[in-house]
This record gives sequence, C-alpha cells and structure tokens, in this order.
Amino acid sequence: MEQWAPSWTAEEWDRVGLLAGDPRAEANRAWVALELSPDLLEQALAAGVDLLLTHHPPIFKPLGDLRLDKPATARLVKAAAAGLALFAAHTNLDAAPGGVNDALAGRLGLIETETLAPVAEKGLAKLVTFVPPEHLEAVARALFAAGAGRIGAYRDCAFHAPGMGAFLAPPEGRPFVGQAGQRENAAEERLETLLPLAAAGAALRALKEAHPYEEPACDIYPLRQPPAGFGLGRVGNLPAPQGGEEFLAAAARELGSEAAQAAGPLPAQVERVAVVGGSGGDFLAQAAAAGAQILVTGEAGYHAWEQAGDLGICLAVLGHYHTEAVIVEPWARRLSKFLRDAGLFCDIAAWTHGAAPWRPVSARRGG
Repeated sequence: MEQWAPSWTAEEWDRVGLLAGDPRAEANRAWVALELSPDLLEQALAAGVDLLLTHHPPIFKPLGDLRLDKPATARLVKAAAAGLALFAAHTNLDAAPGGVNDALAGRLGLIETETLAPVAEKGLAKLVTFVPPEHLEAVARALFAAGAGRIGAYRDCAFHAPGMGAFLAPPEGRPFVGQAGQRENAAEERLETLLPLAAAGAALRALKEAHPYEEPACDIYPLRQPPAGFGLGRVGNLPAPQGGEEFLAAAARELGSEAAQAAGPLPAQVERVAVVGGSGGDFLAQAAAAGAQILVTGEAGYHAWEQAGDLGICLAVLGHYHTEAVIVEPWARRLSKFLRDAGLFCDIAAWTHGAAPWRPVSARRGG
C-alpha cells in the first residue's frame, strides 16, 4: 500500500495506515471494504480474517475513552481483542494513480484523464551520493528497495554521471580506495534519485549497508514539487458527445444511485467531465478551469449550487457511497496481483455487501 498510495500523500488532517494491530503479525486472509460496519466486523471475525483494509478510517477523531457502551468504540475493542488488524487508505487512495478517482472515471467511461487538483507540494526529496562505478548498480538497487526512485507509475528512476572524487583519509581510516593518511583521487559516479522524506531514514541505512566506502558522501534536498501523477479528482473526455440528461442517467445506473441530483446549467451535449469521489463540491472552480461541463461527485454543501451557477458548470451529486464503493474490487485485485508478483501469499477478497446509508422513504396512503 505504501508503494501504491503512500501515506505521506494523504491530507494532513487524515488518519491513514495501520490504525490497530501488530505490524509484525502475519496476514494470511485480508478483506477490502469501504468502511467498518457492524455486519462487516461480524462476518470478518467469523471468517477468520486477519486484516481489514477500509477506505474510511475506523479511527478518525482521537479517542477519549474505550467504553464498551459506545457502539463505535466497542467495535474497535472487539476487533483488537480478536487480533483483527485495521488499515485505512483514505485521501491517499483518493489521490493515488489507479485509486478512487481513476476507478470512478473509468466506470463513467472517461478517457484521456488528467489530475484535477495535484497533491500539495510536500514530502519529496532528492538524494545524491557518489559511488565507485562498479558498485553503482548495487547501491541504486538498495535505494530503490528502500522506497526511492518512484516517479508516478515508473519505478527504479535515477540519474548518474561520471566524475572525480577527492579525499584525505585519516591515519586510522580504512579507505576503500587509496591509503590511510594520504590524499586520493577516485573515479566515481554521481547518483541522484527521488524519495519521500518519510523514507529518508530507511534510504540512508540502505545506502550505508550497500556502499563500499567507510564514510559515503550523501546529500538530501527537500523539494518543492508535488509527486507526479498524484492528486484529488480527475477530468477527462467522453469517447463521443452525449446528451446531458442521458449522461447523468447512465452515470446513476452505472453507480447504482437512485438518480443524479444536479445544480447549475446542464448542457445539451456533454464532452468533458470532472469527477471527485466522496465529497467534492469544493472542486467546482478547478473543474470549471479544466474545461469540464459537469462535475460528478458524491455530495456537496448547500451553497455549492450557487457557485455552480456562477461558474457556468453543472454539479451532479450521485451519493458519497456510490462514488467511492467503485474502488473496493479494483483494490482487492491490485493487492492480490502485487503479492503474487512478489512471491507472497495472502488470500485477499473484496467485501461488497455494504449499502448506501441513505435511503428514500415514501409515505403510504391508507385506502
């Protein structure tokens, strides 16, 4: 999960990662779901599940107590007592390539998609070190294994160039090249790669273990740029223009929503659409600037209708649950494939028995 949706790309207010359980414990069976519901907890415990991965964090606000007369707290205690670990991937999974918003865009048939709101400038660094040419590959591989070298969907990314290093080894030193107490010039490769700042400690340890020098030189520069490919929302084109009402009706059917609720001008023909899973009314300005005619999201604040009208864009609300549940099955498939490719075993299944919390109620008239 850290390789796909790293926790440092989550919003600062979010609670993601392993929220309950022992990180050293084995996970032979895992379920993926949207949120920790009473039904999910009971079925997971009955099935002997070791790990639950949910999109909505089961622990969001700090706990003030562990009282069992509070249902939400009692579920956490029950899970912990049974050894059931709880893991959340929330806004980091919203932002990740292949995450919630890509899944939503795919379900609605969008092509040529782009990120709507890139992740903020945070969390990235450049690591630079100097390596004897014959050890370049070993050091680079060690850094990649520690989390460096990832740019969007690309892996093992680095730059290297030849140069000449100089040093004076101390009399008691054990230099890899030259003699103790003497000045030395040595051919070296300058190796540069990107890494999350959160992985800097692990990368430095891996560097020192793989590097042949007694004291390898290394610089880490914080960067002011967002990670490539990460961001909230997506905007893309339809393969062919559709009528506005036709598109929204088809989107509601595809997501299992009762019907789309819309505010702002609904275009007669739709070609470009933005999507934000969950609560996305705050992204109207970005969607309009990206040329979208409709912003599809799960829910929005009351006054978003006014902003939609002012911006000349249609805001379509299809349900928080419906716009995020689309990730559950792709999430399980992706994890299963990753583990198979890595030679690891865990039985991972998508739990798709959840339901939207809001339901229509109609009054029955007596005869």
